[in-house]
Amino acid sequence: MSFQVRLLPSGKEFTAEKNETVLEAALRSGISLNYSCNNGTCGGCGGRIKSGQVRETQQHDFHFSDTQKAQGHVLLCVNAAQSDLEIEVKEAGGIEDIPLQLIPTKVEQMERIQDDIMILHLRTPRSQTLRFLAGQHLSLAIAGMPPRNKSLASCPCNAMHLQFHIRRVPGDQFSDYVFTHLKISETVTLEGPWGNFSLDESSKRPIIFVAYETGFAPIKSIIEHAIALELEQPLHLYWMAHQPGNHYLNNLCRSWFDALDNFSYTALTGDKLSGESSWEASTDPVVGLRDMETAGTAIVADHPDLAGFEVYLTAPESSTEGIVELLQQHGLPKGQLHLDVMKRF
Repeated sequence: MSFQVRLLPSGKEFTAEKNETVLEAALRSGISLNYSCNNGTCGGCGGRIKSGQVRETQQHDFHFSDTQKAQGHVLLCVNAAQSDLEIEVKEAGGIEDIPLQLIPTKVEQMERIQDDIMILHLRTPRSQTLRFLAGQHLSLAIAGMPPRNKSLASCPCNAMHLQFHIRRVPGDQFSDYVFTHLKISETVTLEGPWGNFSLDESSKRPIIFVAYETGFAPIKSIIEHAIALELEQPLHLYWMAHQPGNHYLNNLCRSWFDALDNFSYTALTGDKLSGESSWEASTDPVVGLRDMETAGTAIVADHPDLAGFEVYLTAPESSTEGIVELLQQHGLPKGQLHLDVMKRF
């Protein structure tokens, strides 16, 4: 059994199942409510029931005053819908509403999907679920080495289970450790989130996503968030890899294409003019620039007039000049170009 939940004052609506908390249902639907502990300790997810009935799903430490209870205040993380609901609640309106957090996590899984690509799965404590916007990045600290900024590759709809894409680069201390020494249940401390690369939920324009190599990570986060929001406008992903086979989650992208009527996917491969076949070659600024210019050529061939699009682009900064210029020549307004160019791919 499921119930319809309407949030006030925003008017956003989502469906809540009988046995899930209102907070879980909202996050699953891509709606960013205020919360912190997710277990009834902090009171951060408080909301006021304007109509409908809820039931508590577990005991909790935080308690409202008798006056607040009489006014309908409840914790959304420990209450499930028992009827259709209208709830007065504060939502995160943007990056400025997401607090900086310091959270010790545990390694939950290490998925080595290619010789030089590791998908690192971290789990937060239930008492410190991470709040973030899709597309943001964090600092990852492992004992004994400098912290490293990495983009989140997972959806905020399941913020206890976080995903990062790690490429092994010869001579890089952090990636060497992840590939050779990191163990299940080892502690990785997260700090953040940071960055203003996130989905403009107010725009109804068609969206073009452009990712270069492991720059796919924040794009994946945003696409999964868009899916949770059930966005109706067309979405088109262009994923550029320097070499054939470097689209390491190609099957995932194809599953989106098969399941979603509004999603298109184009896998692109660089021209390899350098004659090299190693990752060092693909990080060369000239080679990366050629690859991204090739991506730009494919995009404008499909969409010669970009005036009505939003474009989300992730790539090393040295590789973006040519493609940005080309997209703007084809009508893309500066305000509709969203760039993520930090050196963490």
